[in-house]
Amino acid sequence: MALIAQAQTAPEARVASVQVKGTRRYAPEQVTRLSGIEIGKPASVEKLTAAANRLAATGLFDSVRFTYTTGPGQMTVTFDVEEAKWTVPVILDNFVWLADEQLIAAVAEEMPSFDGTAPVNTGAAEFLTQALQKVLKARGIPGRVDFSLQAAFNATSTAPRYLFAVKEPAPAVCALHVAGASAIPERELIGQLGTIVGGSYSRHFLSTAAQGTLTDMYRRKGFWRAEFSPPAAALDGCQGVSVTLTVKEGAAYAWDHAEWSGTSVLAAELLNKAIGMKEGDTADATKIEAGLRDVHDAYAKQGYITERSTHQPRLDDAAHRAVFAITVDEGPQFHMGTLEFIGIREEDAAMLARKWRLKPGDVYDDAYARKYQFEEILPLKTQSGARPRVETQLDRDKHLVNLRIVFK
Repeated sequence: MALIAQAQTAPEARVASVQVKGTRRYAPEQVTRLSGIEIGKPASVEKLTAAANRLAATGLFDSVRFTYTTGPGQMTVTFDVEEAKWTVPVILDNFVWLADEQLIAAVAEEMPSFDGTAPVNTGAAEFLTQALQKVLKARGIPGRVDFSLQAAFNATSTAPRYLFAVKEPAPAVCALHVAGASAIPERELIGQLGTIVGGSYSRHFLSTAAQGTLTDMYRRKGFWRAEFSPPAAALDGCQGVSVTLTVKEGAAYAWDHAEWSGTSVLAAELLNKAIGMKEGDTADATKIEAGLRDVHDAYAKQGYITERSTHQPRLDDAAHRAVFAITVDEGPQFHMGTLEFIGIREEDAAMLARKWRLKPGDVYDDAYARKYQFEEILPLKTQSGARPRVETQLDRDKHLVNLRIVFK
């Protein structure tokens, strides 16, 4: 934050007007209110500097500057600001006393133009925390607003998010229901969420669990269109909330076939055999993932140890069949590099090295390496009690696998 004021000092003078330059998102009167400068009240350079610091501390601006001009007993103040970009999604986790629209509108009275996002600048999260605390206080709602930074790792974004929740006390979960569940009993779905009833309510946790754990339960049964709505919380007589998750299950789908792309090393026939799915099988997500691990093992046996694959179903709603488009990134073929034994006698290392059949430059066979480690290395223990640890080092430039077996 850059704060620039006129260097000269001047006695206090009545503020005749406040001008604001550089605003697009905020109204000038909103910036003036945040500054604390009031028209008609006396101000000095020290007070203007404090006002600029207040603006900077909100996190709403990348820079704040001020100038002023004086006349007989009065001054005109100009704030020149550069607005921060609002790029961070805000999660309002458990403010169950207000609908989201009401809460956003109430916060916007304190934090100009609040719309469910916030600036990334230092100070914005604290300013928003204070605004939310004022909303609770104005309505006589007990609790302390807590802030945490949440990482978001998904297919579309890794951007952080701001999460705000009420604690001390947090609203408790009095009851939990899953509406629309028939393919999987409600009790089984709720059972996957642990001891949530009686604990603190978190819409973020329940949404994440529904999109992850509970949706996975449906996909294991072939319900690839199963979708959960955001949790709905209603105030309950237990001084907490009754929560309802609503699921639209859709239909169960059967495996039709796989369509492979990105493959050149292994033939589709071999890949289909490795994945192990038969036409008409339930399109069980767990079996498909296990099959893709077997596909990886088939590649790794031929040195393609960095192979990765992703899959996307194409659902035929009329036939209830699923074609899975599987994209394979084969990566480079790796070869055997060096094999070292650390922490044992030379004669013991030589004996173990003779049992290892891959020579430098051979295509690296990951299946053989794991078998050797399991049968020859992991059962060992030195007289001093040291156990082996296998360290695999990839030379990605030369496409070599170097192994170190360290006894500690």
